[in-house]
Amino acid sequence: MDIKQFLHDQVPTLDDVRTQDIDKILSSARESQLAQGQSLIPSGLDVGDIYIVLEGRIASFLRREWGVNRIIEHLEVGDLIAEEELEIEEGFECHFKAMQDSRLLVISGQTLNELKETKKKLLNYSSQQARSRTSRMLVIKYLGNLFHASGQDISDPALRIQAEIEWMDFEDQVLQNLKQTAQWQVLSRGEYLFKQGDEEKGAYILASGVLGVEITTDNNEAIEVARIKHGEIVGELALITDDKRSASIIALRECELFRLPSNEFKHIAEHYPRIMLNLYRTISNRYKNNWSNKQYRPQKTNIAIFQMHGDGDIAPFIKEFKTSLANLGSTELLTETSVDQQIGKKGISNSSRNDPGNISLMHWLNGRELKFDYVIYQAGKKWSNWAKRCASQSDQIIIVADTDNTPNFKSFNQKIKTTGLPWTLVLLHPEHCKIPNNSAYWLKESGATQLYHVRRGNHDDIDRLARILGGHAVSLVLSGGGARGFAHIGVLRALEELNIKIDMIGATSIGAPIAGWVAQGRGANEIKTLAHQAFYKLKDFTFPLTSMIQGKRIAETINAQTAAWDIEDYWIPFFCISTNLTTAKQVVHVSGNSARACRASVSIPGVLPPVPEKNHLLVDGGVMNNLPIDVMRAFNPSGKIIAIDVAPPSGSLAKEDYGLNLSGWKQLFRLFNPFQKPIQAPSIGSVIIQSMVLGSSTVRERSLSQGLADYYQNIHVKGVGLLEFHAVSKAEKIGYEAVIDSLRKWSNDASIIKVSSSQD
Repeated sequence: MDIKQFLHDQVPTLDDVRTQDIDKILSSARESQLAQGQSLIPSGLDVGDIYIVLEGRIASFLRREWGVNRIIEHLEVGDLIAEEELEIEEGFECHFKAMQDSRLLVISGQTLNELKETKKKLLNYSSQQARSRTSRMLVIKYLGNLFHASGQDISDPALRIQAEIEWMDFEDQVLQNLKQTAQWQVLSRGEYLFKQGDEEKGAYILASGVLGVEITTDNNEAIEVARIKHGEIVGELALITDDKRSASIIALRECELFRLPSNEFKHIAEHYPRIMLNLYRTISNRYKNNWSNKQYRPQKTNIAIFQMHGDGDIAPFIKEFKTSLANLGSTELLTETSVDQQIGKKGISNSSRNDPGNISLMHWLNGRELKFDYVIYQAGKKWSNWAKRCASQSDQIIIVADTDNTPNFKSFNQKIKTTGLPWTLVLLHPEHCKIPNNSAYWLKESGATQLYHVRRGNHDDIDRLARILGGHAVSLVLSGGGARGFAHIGVLRALEELNIKIDMIGATSIGAPIAGWVAQGRGANEIKTLAHQAFYKLKDFTFPLTSMIQGKRIAETINAQTAAWDIEDYWIPFFCISTNLTTAKQVVHVSGNSARACRASVSIPGVLPPVPEKNHLLVDGGVMNNLPIDVMRAFNPSGKIIAIDVAPPSGSLAKEDYGLNLSGWKQLFRLFNPFQKPIQAPSIGSVIIQSMVLGSSTVRERSLSQGLADYYQNIHVKGVGLLEFHAVSKAEKIGYEAVIDSLRKWSNDASIIKVSSSQD
C-alpha cells in the first residue's frame, strides 16, 4: 500500500499538506497490527497522537460495571482515533477493539507539534471527531446509569430475564437515538439554566461541572438547597408533574450538559415503566435527603490557591494546610507537574478548551473530584491556562500573601474577576506576631471579600483555616442580656475544657465585647479577669434626657481593651450587631474600629446614649436581633453553630399590684423609709432591656425553627439582675454548669473536630 497516496485519498484533512510535511509525518509514524478481538491500549504517548485505520474495522465500546459493553460506533478504513479519547476519566474509558484483523497508522504527536501551521487542520478535525464521539459515549453512559434498573434485584428468574430484555430493547430503541440527537449546552459560572416558574423544555443531564439548586422564599430570598453533580439529572420533576419549574438552576462552575427533550422523556415514561423506577428512586432520595427550604450545606469542596508575586515561599503553608484539610476528609493536591505526571502526558495540565487534550483533562479532573472530599488546585506564580483551570474548577479561591512583601494586586484582580467567583485573602504573618496591622488596607487592595490571618508555623491558625474553608468550622453566637451575659464566659470555659475550637464568633450587646476578646485570641480565664476590671464600676448615672447612663466609663473600658484592633485585625473572624435607629435596619459590623462597633452594640436604648455614625444613630443590636444565628449561618453555611441565649424565655412577673400609675418619688420615699415596705416594681433599666430582648424574639424563633443552629442553649441566669455588672463570677459559674454536660454529649454526637492536628 502506498501510505502517502492513501493519506491523500482517505484522509481529507491531509489533502492540502505539503509533500515534504507528509514525508516528515511518515518518517516518525509507525504501523500497529491488531488481531481480531485485540484491544488498542496505548501507553507512554503524548497528547495529540492520532491513529488512522488502514485496514480492517475497529469498534469503540463503552466499558461499564453492569451489563454487557455497549458499542458506540464502528470505525472503518480512513477513520481517525484521537489519543485523548482513550482515557476519559479514572475508572471509565472508551475501549477500542478490533472487530477483525486490522492495521493502524500511528502519527506521532511530537512530530505534529513541530508542524505548527500544517498540523492545525488535522488536529482540529481529530479533536472534533474525538469530542463528537466522546459526547455520544457520555450520553450513553449517563443515561444508562440514570435509567438502568438491573434485574438482579428481582428474585423471580422469569421476571429478571424480562427486565433485562426490556433494558436491551431500551438501549437499542432509545439510547441509540438519543446519542445522535442529544443537544449539548455550555454554561458559564453564574449563568442560569432555567429559573423557578419557567415553563419546562425538557430535562438535562450534567456531564461536567456543578449546578446549584435555588429556591425563592416567600421573602423573595434565593437560597441554595441542593447541588447537582456530573452524571445527575435536573429538570425532570417538571416533566413528571407537567408543571412549571419548581426551582432555579445556576452554574456554580463551568458546566457541560445535554438536554433530554420532553417528548423523549414522556416516551420513556409511557413505554418503559419498569426502567423509570430507577429514576423515581433517584428523585425520591434527592428530595428526602437534600431538597427543602433549608439552606444546603456542601460536603465537598474544591479550593484554588494562588500566590501573589513576591519572594515569599508558601510551600510550607500549603503542605501544612493540606495536612490539616486531610484530617477532615480525603484530600488531594493538584499542581501542573502532578497532573502531567498522573495522567502521563506532558503539558496536558495547560490545555485550553480547544486543545486536543482538554476532553481527557476535564473528565480526569471530574474523576478526582468524585474520589476525594477536597481537591486543592495550586496555581503557579504566573497566569497560565493551568491558573485559569484552577479558578474555573474551584468552589473557593484563596490568595496567599506574605505581609513581609507588598505585591501589586491590580493585574491579578483583572484576571481573577473573569472567573465570576469572589476570592479570599490569607495573610501570612511572622510566627510571633501579636496583633496584625493594616489588614483593612490589604483587604481593599486585594479585592477580596474575606480575610483570614495565619502565623507561619502556627498549627492552630492553619487548622482553623482548614476547618473554615473545608466546611467544618465551629462558630459561636452570643446573645445580649445585660449583666447576665457574663454567663457566656462560663460557656467559653466549658468549650476549652472540652477542647472545642471556635473558628468564628458573632454577638449582640453584652456578648459583643466578650466575643471581641475571644477573637483577639484570649482564653476564658483572661476574659473573666478583663470583665471584672472592665465592668466593676460601669454605671455613671446622668440626668435622663437622652439616657440613664452617660456611657463615659463603658466607652473608656471598651476603648482600653480594643482600641488597637480593627475588626479586620482579629485573629478569629468576628461580627457584632447594632440597630440603626435612622433606617430601622440591622447593622452587621464586620470592619472598622472594633471599639466603636462594640460600643454601638451595647447601646441599650434609654440606658446608654446612641452612637452617632455618619448622621445615623446606632443602638443595641438586641432591638432587632438579640441572637444573630441567621447572620452567622450566612458566614458559616456548612459548619456547626453553637448559639448561647442568656435572655430569659419570659419576662418578669408582677410581684404586687401597684395600680395604673406609679410615682417615682413615692418609690424613693418607701425605699428609704424603714417603717414601710418598698414597692415591688421593676426598675426602668430592666423594663427597657426586657422589652428590647422580647421584641427580637421572633427573629430568634425563626432561626431555630429553620434549624440554623446546631446547638442551642437558653441559660436562665437566676439571681443576677440585668444591670448587676459586678456579678461576673456568679454568672460565669451558672453559665459553665448550664452547658458542660449537654455540650459534651452534643460534641460527641456531632463528631466535632476537637484536636488540633499534629504536624512535624
